[in-house]
Amino acid sequence: MVEYWHSLSNLNKIKFVLSIILGILGVVFATLNWTEQEVHLLVTKAKMPLTLLIIFSVVVGYALSFVFSYRKFRTKDREIEALKREVEELKEQL
Repeated sequence: MVEYWHSLSNLNKIKFVLSIILGILGVVFATLNWTEQEVHLLVTKAKMPLTLLIIFSVVVGYALSFVFSYRKFRTKDREIEALKREVEELKEQL
């Protein structure tokens, strides 16, 4: 772990520490908001702790953003591969 810490840049160290602090604040927030709320779903109603509702919302949001960004990055990867092949072909011509 010490080697990993020393290999990080100062910006990455700050990001690492901030993520730990935000994680701790998230756990504190979750424990303070453990009251049950009635949630109206499309067809039914359900009672669930507010914390689980928040976590579920974050996970669904992350999953949706991953799906949409994956397509964009996959397109960029294909373009990069095509350009690399083109560069290799041009190098062979020289």
